[in-house]
Amino acid sequence: MLGIGRWKRRTRELELALVKAQEYITDILTFQAGEKAQGINASPNPYESRESLVAELVRKYKGYARWGNQLIQRIVDTRAAFTMAGGLKATVKAPGQGQPELSFIREFLDLNELDGQFGQQLAVEKELEGQVLLALDWDEEIENARVKFISWNDTHYQARYRDDLYHRVSGISYLDPDTKDEVEIPAERAIFLKFNARINSREGVPTLSGLLVEAEDIDRALRDWRKLNQYFASPTPFFKTKDLQEARELYQHLLSPGINWRIGKVFAGPADFSLVEMGGAGAISIRQEIETKIKILAGGSGVPVQFLGFPEFMSNRATAENTMEPVALISISEQRSWHRGFQELFDKAIELRNQMVSPLEPACQTGLAEPMMKFITQAQVDRLIQLYYPLWQAGGINLKTLLSLLPDIDPEVEAGLGGPDSPEESAEKGAKEIPDPEQEGGGDESE
Repeated sequence: MLGIGRWKRRTRELELALVKAQEYITDILTFQAGEKAQGINASPNPYESRESLVAELVRKYKGYARWGNQLIQRIVDTRAAFTMAGGLKATVKAPGQGQPELSFIREFLDLNELDGQFGQQLAVEKELEGQVLLALDWDEEIENARVKFISWNDTHYQARYRDDLYHRVSGISYLDPDTKDEVEIPAERAIFLKFNARINSREGVPTLSGLLVEAEDIDRALRDWRKLNQYFASPTPFFKTKDLQEARELYQHLLSPGINWRIGKVFAGPADFSLVEMGGAGAISIRQEIETKIKILAGGSGVPVQFLGFPEFMSNRATAENTMEPVALISISEQRSWHRGFQELFDKAIELRNQMVSPLEPACQTGLAEPMMKFITQAQVDRLIQLYYPLWQAGGINLKTLLSLLPDIDPEVEAGLGGPDSPEESAEKGAKEIPDPEQEGGGDESE
């Protein structure tokens, strides 16, 4: 009897412990759910630091993120193409001056592919990090400077400034990701470009900094739309019977091994058969959400909606062409920032060249060679045809001025080929080059 009583007390203790454990687990789950709810309602933007923002942008561009990869990739590549589509060229500020400097800089551009793939990739990195850091190094074999891009996302480099306005860099330092050694880049070899920054800011801001959530929401809405389409494609069979007992018997009969009924088979029984489908209100709401988010994303990024894969938002061709005008303004504005940075790159490359070459060679001067980046739209082409070309035909401007308005054409090179400066000179030159049949020895008409 004593043993039975002891086991009963032990059983009550275990039951009481189980109840307390269940209450404890319930409290934990309730607390976690409350914390999660508070976290969701506190801020719609989970990227509250530069580290998390840039890291997520890079992950989305590489395609490693859960949501928003495709849209971010398309926007980044499109904006980079708008900025660097024409490539980076070099020219001289004053005609007839700085030819040695221009030759060195053009060789420098070709060597580092700044007028090609590397220059395009710099525009991509600018979109991802909001800033670009370039480091110069001298190559003894080719006797020219090499350019290396240093990623902030990989190194978290720190820029030191000479003034309180954060305009003049005094040096760059960071820890090497592989060796963990301290790396120091002196100011004379560092070119630091900031974009979308405030007037007195230490760092740049990515253009898509406030749009990641919109891209993720669009991606989620598209997935929800796909799930909804799957439900629409799989309607639910419904058998209406007289009572519950008859419905139960019919259900067991349809699922029996001998029957194994499915849609498409013949059905005969005491029930009215129909297919129950979902309403279309959910699909309309999801479509409206996608359209609204796309407009916000396009407006914030400066990329027209047709470039994001939604050409149906363009009512006609004229509307689509007009949307390129803001794109041109944004691209030209960003090219000004690139122009200042590339001018600093050219000057520091020339200074490095003067330090490293033999003292017997003449020194090159900074400021004579300048970068040239062009962005041309259909409206600009129409303006060239309707305005500047007739001016050249009328002799109002020379050929060099006309060529300077065209992309991928160097007026100095074309002028060096001896081209005519006016239509009259072109006609006179063409008349001189036409041979006279009577002066070619075969002018006997009888033959």
